[in-house]
Amino acid sequence: MHKRVSLALIGAWLLSTSAAAGAAIGLNLVPIAQSASALRVAISISGLGVGAAPSLAAYDLDLLFDAGHLAYVGTAFGDPALANQLDPFDLGSNPATAALAGAGRLNLFELSFDTTADLDALQAASFTLAVVNFDVLANGSSELSLNVNALADANGDPLPANVASATITSVPLPSSFAAMAAGLGLLFRRRA
Repeated sequence: MHKRVSLALIGAWLLSTSAAAGAAIGLNLVPIAQSASALRVAISISGLGVGAAPSLAAYDLDLLFDAGHLAYVGTAFGDPALANQLDPFDLGSNPATAALAGAGRLNLFELSFDTTADLDALQAASFTLAVVNFDVLANGSSELSLNVNALADANGDPLPANVASATITSVPLPSSFAAMAAGLGLLFRRRA
């Protein structure tokens, strides 16, 4: 009888730890607008608690990009639809900075002054941390990636996170237009 109870407890423990591992926090780079001359990329987080811990209170990230391909223009902190989730009462007292820390390295930092209870209760489970704007300098593919220097919950404890990178490809409008015009010219030439 004790052996069955022990096996049941071990099985329950294994299920609970695998469920916790499956509910990992994720950081993603999402291109949200792109043209031949400009790029907007959202840095988003997911996997936080819904009306409960864990919530995010601070982050220090480095966004790495090819400085020969992209030029940093500016950053807008907060979620475009949900507002700044690290400042749920919109008091504007949170320090947030975006600064180039070298060629192709943008450091993003934000710290919430809200209470643990407020962040846990009011913060969404998934939201955009910031939207970063770039000018496109060259055509082709370029990798964007994140380095996590620090990610902290509302108690100041570190949050582990899975980090995803993104590859963007820019094609200039004039070259695309010229290729399309040449293709249409060949099509009409064959019919004539």
